[in-house]
Amino acid sequence: MNEMRPESPAGREGGVEPLLRAHRADAFEPGFAWRVMHRLRAEQADPVAALAAVVQRYFLRLAPAAGLATVALALLNVRAASRGQTALEAVLGLPPVTVEQAYQPFQLEPAATPAREGKG
Repeated sequence: MNEMRPESPAGREGGVEPLLRAHRADAFEPGFAWRVMHRLRAEQADPVAALAAVVQRYFLRLAPAAGLATVALALLNVRAASRGQTALEAVLGLPPVTVEQAYQPFQLEPAATPAREGKG
């Protein structure tokens, strides 16, 4: 007796197992291999169409989630908005800019000079 499989009750032989064996498929239908290879060759012949089909399939699943995430982030930005910001600045999460900051000259950091290699 196997620990994982109990013995069948006395007087009852088989059960479901003989039924499954009687209805199993011994082979694929004729032409199965040809149909599979034909489909694979058709997909390889036009990779752009295959990519377009994948993008269309997943767009319908991902677009609502992306829209919901965009709305959620906009609402979080509005909640964290400081006074003096317009609604558009708050939704986009832009920091408030003062006149002094706008007219402050843009300064580049000086480039690092390479170290000299000495002989010796």
